[in-house]
Amino acid sequence: MSPHDVVTRDSIDRLCALADLPLPPERRTRLAPMLSGLVIAANELSRKMANAAYRMVVPIARFPER
Repeated sequence: MSPHDVVTRDSIDRLCALADLPLPPERRTRLAPMLSGLVIAANELSRKMANAAYRMVVPIARFPER
């Protein structure tokens, strides 16, 4: 699934299959609009926080290399 795609019923089906998560079809249908909204909001926040104006406010997380 591309991070630029809106979440669809098909992408939820694929994710459930990969995660071996047996969600009933009616729950999968209701998940698509909710997850689409969350992905859009998360992408918007990510773009905003990447702005140079926020670099002094937001801590930089660094992970050790393995």
